[in-house]
Amino acid sequence: MFVSALAFAGTAQAAPAAAGNTALVLTVQYSDVEDNAFKATVLTCGRGDSHPRRAQACATLASAGADLQSIRSDDRACTFIYAPVEVTMFGFWRGKPVSEVQTYPNSCVMLAHTGAVFDF
Repeated sequence: MFVSALAFAGTAQAAPAAAGNTALVLTVQYSDVEDNAFKATVLTCGRGDSHPRRAQACATLASAGADLQSIRSDDRACTFIYAPVEVTMFGFWRGKPVSEVQTYPNSCVMLAHTGAVFDF
């Protein structure tokens, strides 16, 4: 899975940034508490991408201008268990380059702050 994510990453960055094109590589790296699991997907906001919640993820990013820190939390109750989760988002959002990395204290907090974007 890691090798294929890198292949997607090179493709997403090399793609022409025509107005309106979206091609984002999204990754989630869980801590050793959760067996260092790694997940990746590609979000294009069009048919054929591999994100299972494409419509919701694209709506969330659109409302936040593709800025992870601007996404409003859904205020769910999460435990205080520290099991860090790092998310990355890079590529193009509507033709503009995007590169963000965020670390959340656990997967519940990550989902509360990113909605459907990293829910894959």
